[in-house]
Amino acid sequence: MTNFLIVVDAERDRRAQFIQSIESRISPVKGLIVQQCQADDCSIIWAANPQAPISTVNDAEGMAVIWGDAIASDSADRISAAELRNLWREDDYSRYPAFDGYYSAVTYSRDRGLVVGADLLGTFPIYYYADGQITLVGSSPELFQYHPRFTAELNPAGLIGILLTNGLVGGQTLWQSVFRLREGHLLVTKPAQLPQEIQQYQVSEAETETAGAYADSTFEEQIEILFAALNRAVARHAAPHERHCLLLSGGLDSRTLGGILKHQNIETVALTRGRKSDLEMGCAVPVARQLGFQQDALNVPLEEFPQAFQKMVQWEHLAGGANTFTNWEVASDLSRRATRVVAGYSLDLVLGGPVPGRLFLKPVSFETFFTRGVNHWGIAPEVLRELVNPARFGDLISERLAYMKACYENYAPTPFRQALRFKLHHRQRFHIGMNAWRLSFGVWPVLPFLDRHLLAITSAMPATTLDSRRAQKAMLCRFFPELAQLPLDRNSYNTEPLQPTSQYRNLSLLWAAQRQWRRVQKKLGYERRYYYRIFDINHVGWQTVRHQAEPYRAQMRLLFNPEVFDRLVPPAALPIASPRDPFSGVSGIKALLGFLLWSADRS
Repeated sequence: MTNFLIVVDAERDRRAQFIQSIESRISPVKGLIVQQCQADDCSIIWAANPQAPISTVNDAEGMAVIWGDAIASDSADRISAAELRNLWREDDYSRYPAFDGYYSAVTYSRDRGLVVGADLLGTFPIYYYADGQITLVGSSPELFQYHPRFTAELNPAGLIGILLTNGLVGGQTLWQSVFRLREGHLLVTKPAQLPQEIQQYQVSEAETETAGAYADSTFEEQIEILFAALNRAVARHAAPHERHCLLLSGGLDSRTLGGILKHQNIETVALTRGRKSDLEMGCAVPVARQLGFQQDALNVPLEEFPQAFQKMVQWEHLAGGANTFTNWEVASDLSRRATRVVAGYSLDLVLGGPVPGRLFLKPVSFETFFTRGVNHWGIAPEVLRELVNPARFGDLISERLAYMKACYENYAPTPFRQALRFKLHHRQRFHIGMNAWRLSFGVWPVLPFLDRHLLAITSAMPATTLDSRRAQKAMLCRFFPELAQLPLDRNSYNTEPLQPTSQYRNLSLLWAAQRQWRRVQKKLGYERRYYYRIFDINHVGWQTVRHQAEPYRAQMRLLFNPEVFDRLVPPAALPIASPRDPFSGVSGIKALLGFLLWSADRS
């Protein structure tokens, strides 16, 4: 991907010195190409992998840059920077078109000022700061601190949001006056004015336009429609005549995408995380073999674990929490294999409903949804109230909860849609979406869910079609039955195929015995589930992270109750009680560890 920074500053010498000061710092990983352009009071600098799709124009009319694939809504054509400048020229900013695909874009001219936008759902990160004299915009807030007019000051509201949800809330970041651009919005800065966020796209429009469109169609017809939309999205978003990586976990999303890539004759190499003995690998290898894909292991050595964590803390400022970060160390690995990487991020939500089960098909309160669907990734409000110093945080916990409740209730008329959109705009956008930004430093991500036609189709489908991934499962069985017959990764010991063959059924007792043996292995200290292993906070990699953070514990005493903090985050020499769910059970503790290291770098 690209790490970019834009500065609008009328003081030419100060602006030039700022760009010079960050030029050697802007590359988060090795091997990136640094480029820049400027016009009048604006300078733009970026670091990107050599194969990243980037379009620029800079002439008497001003500048425009597109990082990524901005795809026209009615074709597979990529928008160029020159075309973007023509399309983003009207006086009515709300009429500026948004595009499909994973991208960020900017236009600038002295007369019209600065306009910055991103993909439909704001997955590509954009942060901004302005004080009336300067405007800073970037894919990370990290470099803002090197401008002499910027003062790095902790934002308590941003920290509370992260500790409650494992992501940002309301655009509030860890720094005062630094905001993350909202999903579906443009950032507009006219000369001598502060920035404005102007809505450009919203999923609710698709829901309104297509509501009830498929209510009278059969489930089989709905599956056909959904598959056609997904197939079209992959065809439009994938780059013709280029080799692609596929992140193949052996689960439902990745094998469905693999089947479509094979059907479309796109050259693909499958990449699976973990060791040969892992259950995920045992599910992915047969899928890759069935599809005829080359299949390689993708793993981060334990010694690189703390380095990846540190990069996440430094460049992301905990915008996606602190649970997953290993994609920071795979960029060079990916770049040797292909020019694009296809990932099933958020497809489970777009095609399969908000959560497993039928919780959101009946009325539920925000409080129930928040507890079960959001806060289990963070720290419970009652515990957080004990932890934070009220002199610094006041009643921010209640204020953030009230803000999220208002968002939830305004998203859609039904509980199912409310839950789906909240998760799409929060957990998926931050915790899941940041993975794409990390990957892009090696190869550019292809994310089929960033497609307005696919979003419109899924928005029109009845909740009963999507909930519990019913449509996804039926789609795989209907169009790729040979893949449905292979063991399925569910992040559990149960790898039973969706559509077991008679031979599989005859061996069901043997498979049940294998599941029991795997549980015994775990009790003996041998975990064959990759994600359970690396998410385990007592994992040797996490132990190293804890020891790195330990020296900064004393700095937290002005912010947190020391006794409560020590109870939540015991000294590094002590083990932490493993929760039943290692994915979400200690996410709040990991966020606190990340905040310790983030604070250390800025003390």
